[in-house]
Amino acid sequence: MEKRRTQRITLAKVAEKAGVAESTASRVINGYTHNFRVRPEVRQRVLDAAEELNYRPNPMVRSISAKKTNLVAVVGWASDGVNRTALSEAVRVLRDNDKHICTTFLDPDYSGHELPSWRVDGAIALQVRDVTDLNELEEQNMPYVSINGLAGPGGDAVNFNERHGMDQAIDHLLELGHTKIAYAYLETNRLNPRGIRHTSVNDRLFAYESILKHRGLKPVAGYERTDHSAMSYCQLVLQKGDATAVIAYDDITAMYLIQAMNTLGMSIPRDMSVVAFNDELPAKMSTPPLTTIALPAAVAGKTAGELLAERLAAIEPIPSRTVTLDETLIIRQSTTSPRITS
Repeated sequence: MEKRRTQRITLAKVAEKAGVAESTASRVINGYTHNFRVRPEVRQRVLDAAEELNYRPNPMVRSISAKKTNLVAVVGWASDGVNRTALSEAVRVLRDNDKHICTTFLDPDYSGHELPSWRVDGAIALQVRDVTDLNELEEQNMPYVSINGLAGPGGDAVNFNERHGMDQAIDHLLELGHTKIAYAYLETNRLNPRGIRHTSVNDRLFAYESILKHRGLKPVAGYERTDHSAMSYCQLVLQKGDATAVIAYDDITAMYLIQAMNTLGMSIPRDMSVVAFNDELPAKMSTPPLTTIALPAAVAGKTAGELLAERLAAIEPIPSRTVTLDETLIIRQSTTSPRITS
């Protein structure tokens, strides 16, 4: 069976259909106005022909005359659903602004968020954990936006309000009657590029400590240790302590804890209420479904795309901007009132 062939529509075909010279079609489609005039009906004929033929201008050809590539590089890595969702939305916004996206696939342990070897107009930086990783972007005055990470003086950052999320998690548990609330961040088997933790690790830990203190409560002993496995944490911190609820750093940590508690004969949420962070896909599918703090990943991506589009279109330099988005409590079946013991 002969394979179906798809023929690329050229500018010459658009010009032929519109009944104009190829140079005229090129100027109309590319919005060229310097020393060039064309009758409105001719302009419309060219645009109609291009739309009917589904003509797509070659971005490399356009970049030569415009001295711009219309290319945006993605640097860094999207390790989870939150970052992937944010990136997808940022890409959608940029494509709506006629930008083309290219990616460089880096080993997470590779130092720096380096630009690709080809020329680009701007960059989306993912999970920047050390501002020195942005040195190349800053030195080249490259317009960039950092998603879920740090930014330097030459770029923007879109992040999440971790304290706001922790405040909601703790208030939810307090309303259910819990006063002994544990916290779990487990480093075991976690990917920390070059040993650098994401900023959310310290932000959530500090928020847990300070919010409990503000509520007149004490953290459950063992919360500051990160070297536990899920099983040892459940045995040494949850079983031997008097906690009735635990807040997990993220959904994956929560699922490891639930698995370990099930092995130990503990029932969720009867014996232990569980709240997580991020609201990635597994949260809805766990048993029971997780009560979690949802990060507005799609909003973050849309915001990042808009900020970068502004930078790319700006004539004058734009000062560094930081947007911090509030998180949302999603209540499911992993939390309930503490069991009354006689």
